Amino acid sequence: MTNDRITPLLDGARRIVTVCAGVQPGEQVVIVTDLARPPEISLALANAVRKSGGVATICTTEPVPSGSEPPPVVTAALNAAAVILAPTTGALYHTAAVRQAASTGARFLGLTAFTPEVLVRGGVFADFPALAWKAELLAKLLSNANEARVTTPAGTDLQVRLDGRDAVPITGMARNPGERTGCPDIEAFIAPLEDRSQGIVMVDASCSIAGVLDEPIWLRIEHGRAVSIAGGEGARLIREALEAADVPSVYTLAELAFGLNPEGIIRGVIVEDEGVAGTGHIALGSNIHFGGTNGAPLHLDFVFRKPTLWLDGEVVIDSGDFPTGFSVPAV
Repeated sequence: MTNDRITPLLDGARRIVTVCAGVQPGEQVVIVTDLARPPEISLALANAVRKSGGVATICTTEPVPSGSEPPPVVTAALNAAAVILAPTTGALYHTAAVRQAASTGARFLGLTAFTPEVLVRGGVFADFPALAWKAELLAKLLSNANEARVTTPAGTDLQVRLDGRDAVPITGMARNPGERTGCPDIEAFIAPLEDRSQGIVMVDASCSIAGVLDEPIWLRIEHGRAVSIAGGEGARLIREALEAADVPSVYTLAELAFGLNPEGIIRGVIVEDEGVAGTGHIALGSNIHFGGTNGAPLHLDFVFRKPTLWLDGEVVIDSGDFPTGFSVPAV
């Protein structure tokens, strides 16, 4: 691998390692990737780890679907790490292996579906510390609500119940023992009650597996399950993935979330797409790791533009704009 391919990625890699992960001298950092990811991404991250004084180990495996468990040898490596950086094709965030490593103090950054361009411009260059309060505030508002309604200009109209569920803020940073995050994702997400979601979701930005959409995907949700998925090639790819899982639980509406990263770019890298400011997303499949009750072998995200969010009848996000009517918390 020539320096010509790695050098342009180093500034972005250094931001992930120093700002988002806070790697310290002597820390063991495992970079887990797969054969479908460009190797220069892992090499740039390893270079940044070394420059910070950490010790980098790259583990490369076959790709696994989002939410599926990594091979046992990777799980063992995760348990030996102080920091885990995961530029993988499928998301590891939603796995028992990562939860186990975090429970013993490992910090985890999911860099799902990263391409070299993500390390050159876009969400990685956001001011993560300055934006964290937005994710924390929105998570608090979601946690305190019983009912949410989401609409978009493109046709989304979804109602969910949130009673008793706690939302999770994603700040793009994992600097303390046991923290897990996606990067450059900044968002707040929550697991709705599994059988109390109803409506239409019109996905007009991107989604897992299909990437940036040329044609929107329509999902009809009834009693918390996707009963219809339509909309061209992207919808076909999603249906095939769900059918291949061959368990009913993958059709459950698992997540409701809203992106907050003003530097993010929608480009088919789901961990960036879902955190772009002015977007919302839902997910189908597993939510058991963030307060839900649905265990599933997949977790697939669907991103839509310009959401308006009502919480218990009050507008909190207006056509993608947040906050509306909320002051910045005192430092």
